[in-house]
Amino acid sequence: MEAGKSDEGDPAAVDLKRLDEQTPDYDWGFRAAPLPGSPPLLNYARAKLLGGCANHNDCAFIRPPDSDFDAWERLGATGWNGAAMAQYWQRIINTITIETAPCHRASRRFIEAGLELGLDEVDFGAHVRQGVGLFPLNAKGRTRQSSSVAYLHPIAALPKHLEVWTECMATRLIIENGRAVGARTSRGEIRAARAVVLAGGSIQTPQLMMVSGLGPAAQLKAHGIDVIRDMPHLGQHLRDHVAAPVVWETHEAVSGWEICPFEATMMLQLEEDAPAPDILFHFGLRVREKYDDGRLATNGPAVKASPNVTRATSEGQVRLSGPSMADKPVIDLNYFADPADLELLVKALKLTRQLGQTKAMQPLLRAEVHPGPGVQTDEEWRDYIRSVCETVYHPCCTAAIGRVVTPELKVMGIEGLFIVDASVFASLITVNINAAVMMVAEKAADCILNSRA
Repeated sequence: MEAGKSDEGDPAAVDLKRLDEQTPDYDWGFRAAPLPGSPPLLNYARAKLLGGCANHNDCAFIRPPDSDFDAWERLGATGWNGAAMAQYWQRIINTITIETAPCHRASRRFIEAGLELGLDEVDFGAHVRQGVGLFPLNAKGRTRQSSSVAYLHPIAALPKHLEVWTECMATRLIIENGRAVGARTSRGEIRAARAVVLAGGSIQTPQLMMVSGLGPAAQLKAHGIDVIRDMPHLGQHLRDHVAAPVVWETHEAVSGWEICPFEATMMLQLEEDAPAPDILFHFGLRVREKYDDGRLATNGPAVKASPNVTRATSEGQVRLSGPSMADKPVIDLNYFADPADLELLVKALKLTRQLGQTKAMQPLLRAEVHPGPGVQTDEEWRDYIRSVCETVYHPCCTAAIGRVVTPELKVMGIEGLFIVDASVFASLITVNINAAVMMVAEKAADCILNSRA
């Protein structure tokens, strides 16, 4: 069951170059509060269509380093270490097409700037390490290789035991005698013979569970929801890749990219003891605003380089604003609750400014406009980062393995209920999360089949 519409035959959904043709009905329209106590002004895009955010993103697709999964196992995700997860990556690459992004001349300048600063050019489809290069994309030419495109299309040819219902919104889980037995939906009540599998993502999976009586007891009672099981960790521990950009106006308009405006990336290992790069860049051939107030406005054509903290440790939360799925959830990102995340971004943005001053970038860039030359001291950088910090749309960990689900992805204390999405991540991973979500799904298929043995 998918609450949104089908992506099949929809060019705006499956043609990566036509992403801008997606209208507001492709998205849930959520807003998030980026900082403690700040208003919810950050656009927090969540896809509302079959295929989810893999039909709503720029298709960066990188295998997480083994160290990320090894960390999960140390946190209680037994059997999820890097070596054990290799088979699931193999399943994915046997199913989907992964291609290296094209290289616009401006993206090439960014890569040359990294080389000028002493970095290696890296094939990030083969290695996750410090360097500069092009993103691998889960795309075949301009066609996305999302979960729906790769695993479900054509829907009419699916086996009889697999039905796909779109525009069918789950409003509440049905839990009887401690077991999930179905869901109430916009198409009526649906009963499950064996199990219910939730794949609503890190925001709406916990929301659906909470409106159904599973979650932090005090919060549920405050909204008049009968508590079936107190789950204090559900909706908590929200992690995300927090970023902040440097924006430059260019001498002339940058246009004509082949597929998407985010082709080039850079990874940096700023802390000596980091197990993998702790900063990842998105170099944008245009400036995509994530706040409605235009805080990155420019007077002419512009590009941006936006580093994010790869394993940010600040934790936010997802809460209810009301007792039903019609009430949009409260998303508190709580960026920089751990000051170490902020300090990493200060270091990264100083280096980003140096990129803009390289010989490679000079023919492209006219002037730095955000933050601009007035920002020089560390405290000025911190103030700037707080004012423009943005998401890379990678929420996770709100129903984490070891806290809400078992290593077999069963919800603790409730029979017949599994979760298969980024909410089960035990911790934030180094790279864009789409590939890891597919790896979770491939492993989940084994877990669910094994539960029937």
